[in-house]
Amino acid sequence: MQAVRIHSFGDSQQLKLEETPRPAPRPDEVLVAVRSVGVNPLDWKVRQGHLGAAPFPLTMGRDFAGEVIEAGGQALDFRPGERVFGFAQGAYAEFAIVAAGDLAHLPENVSFDTAAALPTPGVTAFQLVTRALGLQAGQTVLIHGAGGAVGSLAVQLALQRGARVLATDLNSELGYVTELGAAQVFDARGKPFEEAVGAVDAVLDLVGGDTLRRSYALVRRGGVVASTVGGVDEAEAQRRGLRAVAFVMQRRPEDLAEVAALASQGVLRPRIAQVLPLAEARRAQEMSQRGEAHGKILLRAA
Repeated sequence: MQAVRIHSFGDSQQLKLEETPRPAPRPDEVLVAVRSVGVNPLDWKVRQGHLGAAPFPLTMGRDFAGEVIEAGGQALDFRPGERVFGFAQGAYAEFAIVAAGDLAHLPENVSFDTAAALPTPGVTAFQLVTRALGLQAGQTVLIHGAGGAVGSLAVQLALQRGARVLATDLNSELGYVTELGAAQVFDARGKPFEEAVGAVDAVLDLVGGDTLRRSYALVRRGGVVASTVGGVDEAEAQRRGLRAVAFVMQRRPEDLAEVAALASQGVLRPRIAQVLPLAEARRAQEMSQRGEAHGKILLRAA
């Protein structure tokens, strides 16, 4: 089979499309035929070595959608031919191994491309909105970086729960975020957002730095600030009577299933910017790293 692998950490030149043996699943694993792959910033961070040591050669990628080829004896919930999506152990390939706990069934009305765009951003947005923030109908949330893969799905989920959404992003994303239904959208490089935003119940920060620092003062006592980029100021939050969450996504099959159901219902609609063949993985990662795509970049394995 063909797979995109690296043999050492480094720039995109390390990505090589190679022939490699098709893997076999262990009892608690599933072998899948990969149809579509989601390219995430995590992918090129792994390639550069930011996430620590890795066994080489390393097949890149984890977000995928495809079909079950073979299920191990303990992976009783999955059968050959079923449509699935989730977190593979090397998704930049024609076939991949997936732990049964990192997999969910895919509804027939959700395409492979849509599904491949959802595992990491979709589960992240779902856990942020429902657990970290616990948004409820009638509340107001300010989302920084609302036009990105996670942010745009978080906007959709917050609106589905009946919250009022305020948002910031670069000027090029403002029209898209407005179309999603945000009540007010602010240019992150324009007038300071805190001069236009009133009190909110929650802040979802996907930007960090000064943007996060300036957000605490906007949140009502008893509210919450959650950030995916770390660095929450616990002392500042405590002084203002807030809850601060340094959020890290957890891979949970029940959350994958919830995301699949929401996509099937039309609640979650990822924006797909470009679909490239597996052989163009280098180009896909370069585009992701430079922030060139307005939406999700996918690789199509078959």
